[in-house]
Amino acid sequence: MGAWKLIDVTGAIGTTYLGLPRRALVCEAVSSDGWILRNKRSRKFQSLYNQILAKPVPDADRGDDLVLWKQGEDDFQDRFSTANTWEHIRPKKPKVAWYKVVWFAQSTPRYAFITWLAVQNRLSTGDRMRSWDITQECGLCGERDETRDHLFFACPYSFTVWEGLVRGFFGRRTNPDWSITLNAIKRERVNRLDSILRNLIFQTVIYHIWRERNSMRHQCKWTSTNHMQKVIDRSMRNRIVSLKYGLQHRIDGLLQRWFELTG
Repeated sequence: MGAWKLIDVTGAIGTTYLGLPRRALVCEAVSSDGWILRNKRSRKFQSLYNQILAKPVPDADRGDDLVLWKQGEDDFQDRFSTANTWEHIRPKKPKVAWYKVVWFAQSTPRYAFITWLAVQNRLSTGDRMRSWDITQECGLCGERDETRDHLFFACPYSFTVWEGLVRGFFGRRTNPDWSITLNAIKRERVNRLDSILRNLIFQTVIYHIWRERNSMRHQCKWTSTNHMQKVIDRSMRNRIVSLKYGLQHRIDGLLQRWFELTG
């Protein structure tokens, strides 16, 4: 029989039924005469009793206790693994189809975080604020109903910025619809360089559009679409140059490809 916790076998009330405190140690369940358990003749835990009684009583003469770390089901070892511990304690959910668009090695962390919020529709846009009885219109174009889908990229301002930067990727297929755009990015098969650049520009535009939206709302500062495109283009170039994921010729390849796609 593998290692187990008594409460996992008996349930929450089982330890009391066996006459043991909830946080009892093994040493509290033994004496010089053997195991100390109540209700040994009960049919409910008869198999459990038999398995416990078959185990040798802990004896100090056999050496000190060992601290064992759980590595997997019925797998305990004397070494600690951060990765295995994380796998045991973290909540696990199925992979989402868009994860590679948000989380990839070359992304900028703050850009990836804002993109993750956008994909989850967790940004504090006007439609979410309405649940707090606060009315917000789009600060970029004046549209009455500001939503995530409006900002990315149904808003005339954001679509002008987006379309001008990704024309080399999508051509005439550039679409202002959020769902269509996200699906196109995550499904379309392209070469390695284009995949990195496409994901980078998607996150960079989302970040800067969201930042511009907040600047308009709180500081009343407005940036033209042409200037915004230049800001995003400069941000893209700086990120490409800063990458250290591979050899220099790969970085040069990304820069050259970016120049080709943006003219």
